[in-house]
Amino acid sequence: MPFNHFRRIIVFFIFFISSLAFAQTIDGLSMDIREESDMGRDRIISTIVEIKNNSQSKFKGKLNITVPTGFRNISGNTSEIEIPSTGSIYLPIKILINSNAGFGESKIDFNLTNFENKILLTKTITHHIAENNSMAISTDTPVIYMSNVNDSIEVRARVSNLGNKRQDVTIVFKIPEADQGSFFVEKKGSIAVQKDSVFVYRFRPSNNLTRTPQFNVNIVGFREPDKEIFGNSSVSIQNNSSTQRYQSLDNNNLGYTKNSITASYRYLGRESFLYQLIGSGGFNLPSGYVFIRGNIYKTNGPEDPMVNNTFITYKREKSEFTLGNISKIIELSLYGRGAEYAFTSSDKNKKLEFGFIDQSFSLIERTAFLKLGYGFYVRGTLGASNASRNISAAYIFKNDPFEKAKHNLLGTDFQYVFNKEWKISGKLFSGISTYESLTITKPSGALETQYSGIINKINLSGNYSFSSNYYPGNQRGIFQLQQNISSIIKDNSIYANVMISNFSPKFYFYNNNLETNSSRFETGLNFPKRKNFGLGISLQYQNENSNTYNTFFGLTENKDLKEMTAKRLIERVSWSSTNRKHSSIVGIETGLVNYPDSEKNQYQMKFTGTYAYKWLNFQFIYQYGSYYLSEYAFSKLLGVNNTYEKTSASAFITNTMLKGKLSINSGFSYTDDTLYGKSPSGFVNVKYSKERYGFYLNSSWFNYSMNNFSNNLFTIEAGVTINLRSNNLDPGKKSNIKAFVYYDRNNNNIYDEGDEKATGYIIMLNNISFKTDEDGAITYRAIPYNKYTLRQVIQQGWYYDETEFDVNTHQHFLQIPLHQNGTVQGKIMYEYDTKTAVEFEPKSGGIAFDIYKGDKLIRHTITDDNGEIVSFIESGEYKIKLNENSLAANTYCENTLQEFKVVPGKISQLNPFIIKVKEKKIRVKKFDSK
Repeated sequence: MPFNHFRRIIVFFIFFISSLAFAQTIDGLSMDIREESDMGRDRIISTIVEIKNNSQSKFKGKLNITVPTGFRNISGNTSEIEIPSTGSIYLPIKILINSNAGFGESKIDFNLTNFENKILLTKTITHHIAENNSMAISTDTPVIYMSNVNDSIEVRARVSNLGNKRQDVTIVFKIPEADQGSFFVEKKGSIAVQKDSVFVYRFRPSNNLTRTPQFNVNIVGFREPDKEIFGNSSVSIQNNSSTQRYQSLDNNNLGYTKNSITASYRYLGRESFLYQLIGSGGFNLPSGYVFIRGNIYKTNGPEDPMVNNTFITYKREKSEFTLGNISKIIELSLYGRGAEYAFTSSDKNKKLEFGFIDQSFSLIERTAFLKLGYGFYVRGTLGASNASRNISAAYIFKNDPFEKAKHNLLGTDFQYVFNKEWKISGKLFSGISTYESLTITKPSGALETQYSGIINKINLSGNYSFSSNYYPGNQRGIFQLQQNISSIIKDNSIYANVMISNFSPKFYFYNNNLETNSSRFETGLNFPKRKNFGLGISLQYQNENSNTYNTFFGLTENKDLKEMTAKRLIERVSWSSTNRKHSSIVGIETGLVNYPDSEKNQYQMKFTGTYAYKWLNFQFIYQYGSYYLSEYAFSKLLGVNNTYEKTSASAFITNTMLKGKLSINSGFSYTDDTLYGKSPSGFVNVKYSKERYGFYLNSSWFNYSMNNFSNNLFTIEAGVTINLRSNNLDPGKKSNIKAFVYYDRNNNNIYDEGDEKATGYIIMLNNISFKTDEDGAITYRAIPYNKYTLRQVIQQGWYYDETEFDVNTHQHFLQIPLHQNGTVQGKIMYEYDTKTAVEFEPKSGGIAFDIYKGDKLIRHTITDDNGEIVSFIESGEYKIKLNENSLAANTYCENTLQEFKVVPGKISQLNPFIIKVKEKKIRVKKFDSK
């Protein structure tokens, strides 16, 4: 019985296979997809479908092509075909890939059916589209005119997704606030493939901004989640006031000054108080400007008030004079009350400065003049305005009553950038010091150089410095060598750095003979990031020997060097969340150290962990063992026999509210140290800033306790800041421009009978716009002597001639006659056959035209949503040309150029520009095998 059942199954299977073979033989059809050389281009897939009829009867049917979204078969998705017996047919197929096609693998199905739509054969090809995340950002209105200071301003940013995937974006609007710094506003959104989205931000400008002739709102687009910048744009806000004060529009804002006064009260604990007044600001004069800075504070004790960082500066054209507290750090620091003069050449490339300083901390110091020492200096610079290539030479003299010496320094320093990869800087100084009580003249010197560069993708940088033991400059008795090297090898970052230094300053008035030597070498490897994790590992060697801490070891007279050597292995792991809001770094250092007076190595380690989230930052550190000779020496001084340990934890919060007006900074930390005991501390700082005023409240608390000793300190400070009107300071001579604007109806360029004042008309001087008052007048105050351009702004059917003029007097007067202009109108029209036209998207708005007068391009204009253009132009003969690049895909215009004439007060009507549509071209190739 089982055998019979099995036999039936075998017979059925053979019958089924025979039936299939018989059916395929009856159909006798085969289909193949041939790829051509241009298969896989970015926008077109070109291929040939070969269908063979091996049967003895004619075949009639259809070829259906199924394409995914974003693909379009130019010849249509269905074709009726007829193949003679034992014949073949070859169908050329071209498939257009539209810009909205999705990225990745896309399948195109070819189905051969009969007329009853029964599928006989199926073939599939796969096309890969690379990911495209191109985006663009622009502004709908690049210039906004601000006529009423009480109106809000609307800034519109248009973001276009030009790629083939939906993208999340963050658009940041940067609003300038002269007294508070810029503040930023974020707008988030998601933009579909080949779609636009408009981000709108509305704000009311501050009083300071309403007084400025022009300011820019900068817009930056970030691609999420990596905050990658994909574009930026800006909107210019023009103030149309009839009276405006000059303000430099240079990006550097070197002459900009904030005028403010701050008064504060500070409680220092233990019945101690401090009162302080700080202020700074400047104002322009008809020639030059004055800048003043002041700082005065007084405690509740009997001491005199302290006045420091207080001075007045007058700058006029190339010269600058300063009187008051002078701070000069060249190679030997000078600080005190004195005077300084600086001269800068016209090209700002050469600068000469010299000054004299009495070494008194306070401007109203009661100490006799020159008693605490004095000094003077002179320095000349070539390339003063060139940060990449400059050189200077200086001479400094200082009378030091503490060393009872007169120091003289002469030297030079330079910076030189060879290219984007290599740069070098250095300085060389020599000194002569005369010691009065010892009748000794001591020469000295110092040399320092830094460099950075790249050789075969290897980054190199170094810092080398040397100064003799008695050198009176800022670095005395120092030798230091520091070299860094790094490179990328197969996405791995490898680096090494070495530092060797010797510090052994000497003084004639103090016999110390102190010496400290240190060396450090580290080499490591940072592995490429895996998802959200990063890993780095390094080896470190550290050596330190010094006699500075010998007294801590009970060696008062012994000047032998105590040495400490350590070898460590360091591992660091970093992590950040996908949205970049969370981040963390964990570092572990382990190693062996040989302490002074120790014969064997001891274990030491350090653990460091940080975590950050938006406004929160947390850090934890645990250290076991002394990492520096100073830590070990202090342990011995305090009689600590155990291994040095330190644990610290801290948390900080930084947050802004009320659109950036209120900022809060707060933190708390706790330290448990073998040497210094348990020390909790904390602070809270609050600051509120508005345009005219602001206030702040700072507080801090610190507690220290060890054994039976304890100290607790609490301080609090409150202050108020008053913001005065800010200025753009200019050192040159200044003028006022006054202009009268009128309608010149008889075109004689003279204000006479029949003419009338132009009220509410916009005038453009350089890039600053004005709106005339009721008397047709505008005023531009405190402008530097220079050349200015009256730029044309055609409006209301009237125009004025552009002209350039020199301003070289304290008052400059202009008369601006307005002449009537004409109007030109035009439009576009589409003309096509709906049956033969290829597929296209009609476009009416945004088609660009260029208007020429002779061969000079004078204007660009675009059609509105109705396909119309209107332009106001002065009288004359012109040509207008359609920009074919602005037409929709698959459209064209045969006559793109027209000539026309403009007559004052009349409308010139252009002939319509006829836009045509390309027609379908279907080619079918048939081949008979006979």
